Parts: sequence; C-alpha cells; structure tokens
Amino acid sequence: MAGLARFLCLNGDAAKPPPLPPADDGAALSPTRPADDIPSRRAELYGPGVDWSALLDPLDAGLRGELLKYGDLAQATYDGFDWRHWSPHCGTCLHGLRRLLPALGLGGHGYAATAFVYATCEGRVPRWLRRQLHADAWDGHANWIGYVAAAGAAEAGRAGYRDIVVAWRGTIAPDEWALDMRTRMVTFELDAGKDKGARVAEGFHTIYTSSNAGSKYGERSARDQVAGELARLVGHFRGRGEEVRVTVTGHSLGGALARLAARDAAAAHPDVPVAAVTFSAPRVGNRAFCDGLASRGVRVLRVVVRHDVVPLVPSVPRAVVDAPVSKALAKLWARMGRPPPWTYVHAGDELELDVRKSPFLKHAKYDVVGLHNLETCLHLVDGREGAAGAFRAGARRDPALVNKTSGMLRDEARVPAWWYLPANKGLVRDALGRWVVAEREHDDLPVPDDRLPLRLD
Repeated sequence: MAGLARFLCLNGDAAKPPPLPPADDGAALSPTRPADDIPSRRAELYGPGVDWSALLDPLDAGLRGELLKYGDLAQATYDGFDWRHWSPHCGTCLHGLRRLLPALGLGGHGYAATAFVYATCEGRVPRWLRRQLHADAWDGHANWIGYVAAAGAAEAGRAGYRDIVVAWRGTIAPDEWALDMRTRMVTFELDAGKDKGARVAEGFHTIYTSSNAGSKYGERSARDQVAGELARLVGHFRGRGEEVRVTVTGHSLGGALARLAARDAAAAHPDVPVAAVTFSAPRVGNRAFCDGLASRGVRVLRVVVRHDVVPLVPSVPRAVVDAPVSKALAKLWARMGRPPPWTYVHAGDELELDVRKSPFLKHAKYDVVGLHNLETCLHLVDGREGAAGAFRAGARRDPALVNKTSGMLRDEARVPAWWYLPANKGLVRDALGRWVVAEREHDDLPVPDDRLPLRLD
C-alpha cells in the first residue's frame, strides 16, 4: 500500500518550494511548545461556552500553538511504539514511562507521562491475512495504546492551570484493523437525560472496553486504566487547591477513543473542564452520543485534512441501509431536520486543512497514506493562516517531519520518504559479532501497571 501511495503522489507541480526556515537555536525546527501567555487568554481559549469556531478563520496564534502541542503529544504514541514483529517486546512502548517524552524530544513541552495505557482486543483477523500481517507475533498480549501525562509546575504556571492529558494512538495492531471495520452500533451506557439513545461503533467500543485476565497488561480495560489514573491525578491536584483541566487527544482511531474517554472523564468529574482535540479522526457515534458530550460541557475540536477519507467514515451501518423500513424512517427524520439515530455524525468544531496551501507538499489528493498522516496534519496547522490565505510565512515546524512515515514532501526537499526507522532496524552486533535485536535498557523495559509517583513540581 505504501508503494501504491507513493506512486499516486507523483503529480505534484514543478514549482520549487521555498527554503527551510533558519534554525535560530537547537530546537527551532523541532516540535516546540507554545510560547503564548495563556493565563491572560484563558477565558477566550478555554472558558465555559467558548466558541472555538470564531478562532479558526483566521487561526488564532494561541490556539495554533496549543494544537501543535497536543499534536506532538499524540505523535509520541506512534514514535514510541515498538511495531517490530521480531522484537521480544513487540506491542509495548520503546521507552520507560519516565523517559518517554524526553526521549522523543518533547521534554520542552513541560509534561511528564504518569501512566501507560494498554488495550486488548480480539479482532479475529482472517486466517489468510494473519501471515502477511505477522499477526501471530501480536497474540497473547495487550498492546500499548497511549498514556496519561500531567503538566509540570512550569507548564502549569504558564497555562494557569494543571493540564492532564490522555493521548491515544491510531491503528497499528492487526486486531485493531479488524475491529475498525466493525461499524454496527452498540449502546454506550445510557445515562437518563444525558445519554439516552447514545450509540457508538462496535469496534471502537470493543477496543476501549475489552479486558483479558490472562494478559499482564490487559487485566483491566483501557477505559478502566484511564479512569483510575484520572481519578488519582485529579484528586491529587484538586486536593492541593489547584485548578485542573483534562484534555484528551489522539489521531485516527486515537481520535475516536479520545471522544469516548472525554465523555467518561466529564461524567466522572463533572466539575472539571474536559476538552477533546482530535486529528484525522473518524465518526464515533450517533447524534445522541454527540449531544451527551455537549450536555456535559465537553468541547471538541476536530482537525482534518481535506480529501482524507477517514473523517468521512463510518456513515450508516450496511445492514441498516439495506433494510426497507430504514429508508422510510430516514425520510421521516429528515422532515424533522435531524439525522436518524442510526446515522454516524461528528461532534464539535472542525478545522479543515488543505495540502494545496503548502509549498512543501505534493498536491496529491489520492495519496491516502500521506493525507491521513499526523505529521502532514501538524505541518498544515503550523502553516495555517485562514481558509483564503497562503501558507504562513512564520511557520517554524521542520517540514522533514512530514516524511517520517509518508512520502508527501516534494522531491525538491530532498528528504527521503518513510525515513523514521531505528538504525539497522534495531539490530546490533553482540560480543561474538552476530547481529541480534538490541536489548533495552532496564528503565525502558515494560512494567505492568507502571505509574509515576506524583512529584511533578
């Protein structure tokens, strides 16, 4: 698929891209933390009933910085994932809890990971596909799917509140791919008055709620792991009299899980502001589910790239579409001005990005991999001024990051596609000169139920 995607990308125009911005310091072209004075603008950016749509065109500079920050924290779930089926720790995080963000160059964001989140699921990958996906390597254990992090004292002082982040990754494990295809709607724990009739995609719900008593990492569902850590952190910081906020973020599947987790966080902590900032995420549930988010005060901002197909799915479950009675009822709901309860809809505000705005990217609307890539999305956020404006002249994010796991950069940039790989794919020479999988340092070995002591100041 990657080769096909690169083939389809070869329709970029021939104009030469501008030179890269100069590096004023060592971190200038790396993912950077926002430098805006958030405390003076908290009411505008995060206040009750804030209208984010008013800040999107043109894109507010402070909001842009926050989006890039949460995008970097979401990207860490990919960069830190051990996807190598030949690794003895396949499916875990490459780094220990304390080392995760510093190891990925995100120490300057001011957050510390406090707990890892694992998800176990049974996607029933077809037998004919198991060998191609190396599915056997993933059997018998849960996979690392994200983490919880808390702002340190410096970041809390900058923002004016203690931000707790839950970051989710997108689809990687074979069983997750299989579950993404399950679009039948299932009930999402009804709460009379706020969640009546709420239904979500079966596959997303399964990944979020499944547990496996036989797995040392999957004894508790991802849902329970996040709920437990949020209770610990919120209780700790609120007990010290601090203002606390929860921000849930993720890309693709991670964006879907972020909205499920945001609903739960708002229900468990009704006096704590909750926001969901997602990137290239699919639809999750029906109108009743989205109304449940709004009724709990959850603010949702969805960042999407035009022509990316993932935010357009799922729409309506196939079995429902084919049922004759559904067609008749759909007409009735249309007359009422509302989508039918079996139709998937989006929640919150949307920031749409266009690859044609960037002078660095191939303008290829058929590159399904590149258009869905999180780094492509963040590159466009950094360059976003307004829907009618050109690419921002002051953009500082390194364009080379786009090609970490795609081939979206134009050839003139001279950055190889899919360059983000460990040296020699992680193999090193042992004492006898043989090439073997490198052993992890002790602090990077996976540890069940690893949680960071609460010393963030």
